[in-house]
Amino acid sequence: MRITFILPTIGLCGGVRCTFELANRLQDRGHDVSIVYPLVPMRAGAKWYHLKKSAYRALTTVRNLKRAEQPNWFDLKANLIRVPTLTERWIPKGDVIVATLWATAYYVNSYKRDKGEKFHFVRGYETWSGAVDSVNKSYSLPLRKIVSSSWLKDLIERKFSCSVLEPLPDGVNFDLFYKERDGFECHSPKRLGILYRQLELKGMQDGLEAFVMAKKKYPNIQLVLFGEEPLRKHMEIVKNIDDIEFNRLLYKEKLRQLYNSLDIFIFPSHHEGFGDPPMEAMACGTAVVTTNVGAVSDYTVPGKTALVSPPKDPKALGQNIIRLLQDEKERRRIAESGYNYIKQFTWDKTTDNLEKIFMKTSKRQ
Repeated sequence: MRITFILPTIGLCGGVRCTFELANRLQDRGHDVSIVYPLVPMRAGAKWYHLKKSAYRALTTVRNLKRAEQPNWFDLKANLIRVPTLTERWIPKGDVIVATLWATAYYVNSYKRDKGEKFHFVRGYETWSGAVDSVNKSYSLPLRKIVSSSWLKDLIERKFSCSVLEPLPDGVNFDLFYKERDGFECHSPKRLGILYRQLELKGMQDGLEAFVMAKKKYPNIQLVLFGEEPLRKHMEIVKNIDDIEFNRLLYKEKLRQLYNSLDIFIFPSHHEGFGDPPMEAMACGTAVVTTNVGAVSDYTVPGKTALVSPPKDPKALGQNIIRLLQDEKERRRIAESGYNYIKQFTWDKTTDNLEKIFMKTSKRQ
């Protein structure tokens, strides 16, 4: 089959990486897979007068002009096609075409049938990235809908009265994320990590408050932040802590090494479409403390493979951290159970199911 994925950008983020993972595996199976993205990255919901966001778009556009054909953070095998815009004239003909963000669904809906059978792969309820009315209307477009998690299927079917295929969960790239250390021994001092994101919905304030709560009881623990540059208001929460380690956004083997260096991974998010980082940490043998967001309920067994608390409850998050700090046997049990349980979530299994869906609907069946 000729399969086209439409991406709003190819910057490093969860949705893009998941699309790349699936594209690679479909390409390996003999399909002709193309990933199309615009020269000017789509920043859905950004206003033209927002100087910081406008400057970022301009900088990214310049980088897109200069960058190599392949992103340096992922070994992509599929065809990567940069186009001036996502209007129809630049889109290749095919058998299947897939929108990957609510805004790209409008483009895909407008294309002629020779671009392929039309799908919308929904990876989140994306009201954070645009006007709510526009986001909501995208889910009512006449595109076949695929979702990545159970909660998304329930939400879209209930809220928009439309049919959604069974969830296709993200997998773990076990060639990249694996345990490097022997056993599940802890480090000295114990290292607690948070993937830092500036978006409010990522719950950074809660995560940092939970860490401070644990630090008061166990002063020797170390905080490890990695990701975006922390906002000043968040760093104020941990201003009295001296031994904070910070790493810029990591990928490939450096990300694996970081996960392996942690004893506890904290995921304090308020909202997720799926939420891959806890899976990656589990695959690296790290005990996970997370909020119950996205697909967490799909890929964890609360209390057995991870400790799970409600979102927006830093006290409950902190109590789960303390539970693992005060009982080393319990921390190891959670780490080992999570490590073994997450092995069933493979990209090959997800690709099998996606390929069957595409084959069933394709004109070339």
